[in-house]
Amino acid sequence: MGRTSSGTSRLNLAGRYAWALPESVGPLNMLFVVYTLPSRLHPLSASRASSSLLGTGMPFFYHELLVLLYLLHYLNRAIISPLFLAPSMSPIAAPVSVCMAIFQYVNSSCLSCWLVYDAHAKLSDSNPTAPPPSSLLAPLLTNPLPLLGLLPFTLGLYSNIASENTLFALRRGAALRRARSEGKPLHNLSYDKVYVIPEPKGWFRYVMYPHYATEWLEWTGYWLVGGLAGLGWWGTPAMWFVINEIAVMAPRAVGGLRWYEAKFGKRALAGRGALVPGLL
Repeated sequence: MGRTSSGTSRLNLAGRYAWALPESVGPLNMLFVVYTLPSRLHPLSASRASSSLLGTGMPFFYHELLVLLYLLHYLNRAIISPLFLAPSMSPIAAPVSVCMAIFQYVNSSCLSCWLVYDAHAKLSDSNPTAPPPSSLLAPLLTNPLPLLGLLPFTLGLYSNIASENTLFALRRGAALRRARSEGKPLHNLSYDKVYVIPEPKGWFRYVMYPHYATEWLEWTGYWLVGGLAGLGWWGTPAMWFVINEIAVMAPRAVGGLRWYEAKFGKRALAGRGALVPGLL
């Protein structure tokens, strides 16, 4: 993908759609599971749907909040960013796109089943005739601790979007300058092989890949919400999601830092690391 993609492969797909479609598998599967599985596991779930935040039949505020946070992330990740904000996306090989879809399916299945089965266990342990909470927001008063996880999640989501938009703006500016220097029309800019290195300021003051690090922060906050809400800490799908993100993205960031150095020179890096200043 991106600077490592091959523009001549017969297996290439249009970048925007080869990204958006497999990334959409996750949220679509999440919605399918949380709206169909609860009623199969617990007959009373359907009658409790009106008393839940999203109407899934899981009468637990934080379970549905985690669904909502997941969907919020992928609204940007799968739809807004690739289809509306990114100035261009390089072709993506079909096997890569298929692997992305498989990961999204497996990951969303693990997360959604984690939420639904935990809710089912809590419903099974409770009095089946007990009335639902008098207010959807009652858990905020009885157990507000999970809201602490919203701080890193929200900060991570905002920083991730902001830093990516900075990169998009830099590419647009570079493509515009190139078109002007070549005397080409400005209404149909070409972004082919337009590479820029961010200046050492703002989100890129200390690292070259803040959009990676802030995504880790985002999903760490997600894990914290689940843990503080009583869904478990160790071995949960939310925890493994964070670990997987780090394991996959850290080598890409380190390789990208080396590419920046080879392309623009060590001086242009201004002493910045890939993800953690002075360490990585």
